[in-house]
Amino acid sequence: MTARLFLLFPMLLGACTLEGMSTDPTAPSLDKAGTCFALVTAEKDGSYTLMTGIADGSKAPVGVPKTGLDAAAVDKAFARERAIMDINPECLAIYAKGREAAQPGA
Repeated sequence: MTARLFLLFPMLLGACTLEGMSTDPTAPSLDKAGTCFALVTAEKDGSYTLMTGIADGSKAPVGVPKTGLDAAAVDKAFARERAIMDINPECLAIYAKGREAAQPGA
């Protein structure tokens, strides 16, 4: 029984990755300094929040939220932030998830 748990445990841990933290070491990740991020979350009231920033290497980087956006406004703001990321020399990598990949908010 114990041997089975030791074999199963690594698989369970591998399945439990946090948002923006990939198991692929070459993929953009929120815990890598210099990764620019833009993440859209869907709120319970039907609005959206856009969180943007540049990761500092910590497990929970601080971002700037834009809250209370409707679908058109969040799409426009996301497109603007994404275009800025493409030309920003501080962005060593880009991690962006728009409205179509929005996770439900708290």
